[in-house]
Amino acid sequence: MESPHQTYGQGVGFVLLATLGWSLSGLFVRLMPGLDGWQLNCWRGYWMAVALLCYLVVIYGRDLPQRFRAIPWPAMLFSAGFFATGSTLYVTSLTLVSTATISVIGAASPIFTGLLSPWVTGERPGAAAWIAAALAMVGVGIIAWSKIEGGNALGIFISVLVPMTFAGQTLALRRYRGVDMTPAICVGGFVSFFAAGLLGFTAGHVGGGFNVSMREMLLLAMMGPLQLSLPLIFYIKGARSVPAVTLSLIAMLDAVINPLWPWLFVGEQPEASSFMGGAVIIAAVLISIFGGQWLKARGERAAASAAQVRELRLKPGHGE
Repeated sequence: MESPHQTYGQGVGFVLLATLGWSLSGLFVRLMPGLDGWQLNCWRGYWMAVALLCYLVVIYGRDLPQRFRAIPWPAMLFSAGFFATGSTLYVTSLTLVSTATISVIGAASPIFTGLLSPWVTGERPGAAAWIAAALAMVGVGIIAWSKIEGGNALGIFISVLVPMTFAGQTLALRRYRGVDMTPAICVGGFVSFFAAGLLGFTAGHVGGGFNVSMREMLLLAMMGPLQLSLPLIFYIKGARSVPAVTLSLIAMLDAVINPLWPWLFVGEQPEASSFMGGAVIIAAVLISIFGGQWLKARGERAAASAAQVRELRLKPGHGE
């Protein structure tokens, strides 16, 4: 079901812009090699939330408190909770297993989204969506296969929870697409700031995740808005007219684009597997974007043709 003010194509465009912004994470992380996940997540979440709050003030002005109150409490709880929990789990998983392992497991997000969509959003993914989801998992597997590690049951378990929280976030945005969910994400950003900052003490930092240098703070003040705030605004807009599974699959393009920025700006050469797996993921996304629409149009044409045949048969004298 599309928003009356937004087409499916516009929604896809918004999600592509969101994925482009998310893909900057690798570049920013390489510019701050001295920080661990807790420090990154702490201040990235803070600056994301501050930027979103400024955006909301500009958009709604004095009506901003009403916009927070307009979000149903389950929507606020789930959206903010999934964001904060997912960010924390992701950082935790990085301390237990490799990034490649997390990436491969994370590719299951469209599967979780598809399985839960009928109950949460009322959307039943078609054959094209399931084919695309399977292809996306294959593509990410090709990219990360040589770096996957095993044997860490706790790390694998926590890594599985990461795509589940992203799926939950996507489904919450899609279910409550009639409400601007940006305030809920803003709340989630402040929650992740405090959670990551406090959990940073477990890494032995004096000052926990809050402890960063001025140079790193300036970079994080850029990272929060560019790599999270703007993409999330676009993603929320895209969720108004794009089905949940397609939302998750387009977001998988992050695995394709992310390695390109370090290659362009810091000379980090991607492996051949990145290009091969990337091609498979792109094919999966194209199937997800256009496959379902093509099958739907084909079905409508077939139904129209059948209706015409029935109408001809019912005309007086037809077939005599």
